[in-house]
Parts: sequence; C-alpha cells; structure tokens
Amino acid sequence: MDTDFSSNRCISPLTDYEVPTRHTDLYFDDGNLCIVTGRQYFIVHRGLLCRHSVLLQERIETIKEQEEQLVEGLAVLYLDDEPAEFAHFLRALYGLAYDTTAEAFAVTSAILRLATKYAVDALREVTLRNLSLSWPTTLHMWEARERAATSPDGVYAPRPALPHPLLIIELSREVDAPQLLPSAFYDLSRYLPTQLMEGHVTSNGEHHRLDIDDLCRVLRGKEQAARFFSTFIVTELEGRGPSQLCVHRNELQTSRKRACQMAYEAVTFELIRDVNGMVNNRNSDPLFSIAESMAMQTRGDQPGVENKVAYRACEACRLEYGAIVAAARDEFWRHLPAWFEIELKAWA
Repeated sequence: MDTDFSSNRCISPLTDYEVPTRHTDLYFDDGNLCIVTGRQYFIVHRGLLCRHSVLLQERIETIKEQEEQLVEGLAVLYLDDEPAEFAHFLRALYGLAYDTTAEAFAVTSAILRLATKYAVDALREVTLRNLSLSWPTTLHMWEARERAATSPDGVYAPRPALPHPLLIIELSREVDAPQLLPSAFYDLSRYLPTQLMEGHVTSNGEHHRLDIDDLCRVLRGKEQAARFFSTFIVTELEGRGPSQLCVHRNELQTSRKRACQMAYEAVTFELIRDVNGMVNNRNSDPLFSIAESMAMQTRGDQPGVENKVAYRACEACRLEYGAIVAAARDEFWRHLPAWFEIELKAWA
C-alpha cells in the first residue's frame, strides 16, 4: 500500500486550463477544505478528516495556502483516488447511508480500500464486519448466509445476494483481511469443474482471473473437502447399524428389524448419486451434503412436503446420527483454513 504522505504530491491530474467539477452531493457550505480527486472536487471539513485519519491529517498539515492552490477560496488537497470511490468513502466517513448488498459491492470494497489506505480503523472494522456476515468465520453464520441464498423452493442461488468469491479473494488480499479467505475459497471450490478451471469473472466491466497459485490452492482444498466427505460416508453411513435404543431392535420380522439400517443405506445411495446436489444446485458442497444426509430423514415431518426417502430411521437412530452429523460439520469447518493453506490466528 502506498503511504508516501511526505508532501501534498500535488502534481495535479488537471492541466493548467482544466477546471475540476464540484461534486453535486458532497459539498458542505461550511466546509473549510477542498479535496480534488481526478476531475472532481469535494468541499469538506478538515476537523472531521483529521479526527478520523492521522494520515490525512499529515497530508492536510502540509498544505501551503498559495493563491494557485485555492478553489472557491479554500486550500486544496490533491489525492490520487478515483472520484467515485472517494465519494463512497466520504459518505461512510460522514455517517451517510451506503449500501452493502451484492449489487453495491463496489461501494463496500471502495470504502474498505480507502479506510485501509488512510488508516480509518473504526470504519474499516465496521465494513469488515458487514462483509463477514456473508463471508464468516463461524459455521453458525455460514448456515444463516446459506439459508438467505436459498429460495423458498429450495434452489440455491447465491449470486443475486452475494458478490462472486473471486472479488472477495482479491479484496481481502488488497486490504489484508485473511479472515474472509477460507469461506471465499470454499465458496469458489463448489463451482463446477469447468467454471473453476476458467477461474474468472467479469464485474463492472473489469475482468478478474484467479492466478495459478490460488487456483492450485482451490483445487487442493476441494480435494481435501471431497476426501473428508467420502471418509464420512464410509465410516458413518455405509453399513451403519441401528442404535442401542432403536425401536426395531426386537422385531422378529427381518425387514422391520433392519428398517433403520435400510434407511441409512438409502441415504448413502442418494448421496453417492448426488441427486440433491443436481436438483438444488449444490453439487460439490460436502458441508451441505453432510447436513442433507440428516435432512433426508426428517424432511417428511414438514406439512405438505413429500419425503422421497423410501425408508426412515426411527427417532432414536436419527438423534444418534444427528449428533454425528453436527460433530462432522464442526470438524469440517475447523479444517477449512488448513485445507486452503491460509494461516489465521483465530478461526471458529
């Protein structure tokens, strides 16, 4: 990050005959400083900027109020930021409303970049907290995010609500926010192989491509996640016997006595076929599939919803298996940073 604030760096992008355009919104009648970015200028308050950013304060204190540096009678500070991005930053700094939805990711990323660049720590933390709602460090928050991205019909459609994970990976590297990376890399690893190998996305007319190191990191993490899932199927589902408290243990008829075992055989078959992944757009998502192995046994309890599993385990067997599913998903989540080769001080 460029932190050369030794001078006003006032080789202005404007030529001698160009006049900057006043921003229509961020212009305060009682402002005492003019900030020029590109071909636009803002009339703002020195005190507010100095209070929030020591780096901006140092820049402002270097200004020499000479006639050729005055705009509307005010001293001028030249910055090399994009006018649109700086406008987003100023709105956030002044406490004005700004959007944090997927459509407005450009706004959020601009605020975070400039809050990091000018060391506005409070604004940086607030923006990171907002991003962490969608790219969390806890499994509980991830589940809330996934529910919000699933339609009432059960179809998973994250892009209308969330920016592409490639954009998150780029931003987290730029602003040194590694806590966003594990969930972003996992999100990217769930794409179809052809999409993953292409590793690119177009946003706001800009082309973003995953570099080779990150692509290898995604593929290795994807392999580790798939291996965990296959191990889970082998150890917890294949040949799973009934619980000690199974209500069918003392049945004389073989088919009834093996009812719970057949139920888990059906679940195993469904997971291997990956029918749920194809129907719900959740293929290559072991975290979802492990939870789905439990949901297949309980979904029929919901009024008006058809349970497509031919056999269902009894309540005692489901409770026992439910505890195993919860533990497996917790363990899976804990492994994400290591699988995607990301070093973090804390990960829930």
